[in-house]
Amino acid sequence: FDYAYCGEAVVPQIFQLILRWYLQPQPLLGSLLVALFIVSSLGVAYSSHLTRNSYRDIQALEKGFDDLEHEYEKLLLERSAWADYTRLDQLARDKLAMAAPSAVATVVIR
Repeated sequence: FDYAYCGEAVVPQIFQLILRWYLQPQPLLGSLLVALFIVSSLGVAYSSHLTRNSYRDIQALEKGFDDLEHEYEKLLLERSAWADYTRLDQLARDKLAMAAPSAVATVVIR
């Protein structure tokens, strides 16, 4: 072949030779293995990407859960502080001018 000549007759011949070489079993098998390797590599990379995203989402959800649990504990403490009997007794005496009934005014119903 005269590779310096790129006329119309040479290019199809080169193309035919490359096509014949490529369609032989050994290069075809090698190309198939390379293609499978590339597809497998891309699949592993994509799977790793999805795993990392899922793990990040799980971490964010767990942090939100912990924050809500902490807030719930604080609200329970606050509720118990507001419902304390001594506080309610003091509010009843100060704001409503209430007093405990005397023993004479107490009636027991059976």
